[in-house]
Amino acid sequence: MQLNPSRRTRRPRAIVILGAVIVAAAAATAVISWRVSQHQTAAPPAACGSAWTHSLNGQTHLLGADHGALTCFDLAARACRPASLHVSEFGVDTGTDYTFTIESGGPSCRVTEASNFYSANGGGSTGPVTTTSCLRTAVTGGGVSLTCAGQDVLIPAQVHQGLG
Repeated sequence: MQLNPSRRTRRPRAIVILGAVIVAAAAATAVISWRVSQHQTAAPPAACGSAWTHSLNGQTHLLGADHGALTCFDLAARACRPASLHVSEFGVDTGTDYTFTIESGGPSCRVTEASNFYSANGGGSTGPVTTTSCLRTAVTGGGVSLTCAGQDVLIPAQVHQGLG
């Protein structure tokens, strides 16, 4: 059998697509692993635990959370008891880490948001931690609603699988 040099060998489209999916999955795993290692060395864990999402806003859909973390934060917000929750908002190679802290005392429930931007590009870097006061606007079956620096934020009461 002789090869015909004028005839190109075609790789099936499915193999090319599968290869691209494998590369993307490997990159996502590397970024998440890097983020976990950075979180563990950057600060102690929040009292209630951690959650993660692609977008933190007034309609947040959480991708995952530590066991009991959302219930802990929700119950603390209802009773205005001290508690904190770490939320990672991440994209492909950048994101922001947030810690929401509930402080009891005074006529209203005080909530503080501490945040810092991070990038996995060029060996990784983090920005300065910024802190702002939040207003607890509601605590419902859907979660804890806050307004922080003029932005609406929802900390959902549960993880919604498959949404991001």
